[in-house]
Amino acid sequence: MLHVADIHAYYGQSHVLQGVSLDVGKGEVVSLLGRNGSGKTTTLLTIMGYLSPAPGSITYDGVEIGGLPPYRISRMGLGFVPQERGIFPSLTVLENLTVAARRGQRGEWTLERVLG
Repeated sequence: MLHVADIHAYYGQSHVLQGVSLDVGKGEVVSLLGRNGSGKTTTLLTIMGYLSPAPGSITYDGVEIGGLPPYRISRMGLGFVPQERGIFPSLTVLENLTVAARRGQRGEWTLERVLG
């Protein structure tokens, strides 16, 4: 489903991601672990289109998404919840996912489909 190959990312002139690769298959749950400043959030921001991979490749369901704007990536079925705060902090994770559920090109988002 998600294939990330040798992505690099920059904040200005600072080379902050250097050659990150990972694969996530259908139904898999993956955690990114590391110390502060090791690139976990930057990796997710790059996958979601907030930073452009240069160089590197990000594909989702066989479609290249590296460099697409975040709203297009979201419409394809990928989502991102920033750390340290929920979209609605008083709601549970499940309730936040339920609020975010919507119909799109890929059909309705359900818990079974997300974790499927």
